Amino acid sequence: MVKYKMGAIIKEVPKGSEKWYKLAGWKKVESKKKEEKNDKTDSEKTTTT
Repeated sequence: MVKYKMGAIIKEVPKGSEKWYKLAGWKKVESKKKEEKNDKTDSEKTTTT
């Protein structure tokens, strides 16, 4: 399931009907979990104590 947003409405959409929501003007919502995985500032190697 992928999340799409139109105004204040957020809806989970199956991957098969994704193209219809794009055609209707809905925007895809990016999940924040992907951003957290790419964040390397939490590692012990970057600490300078």
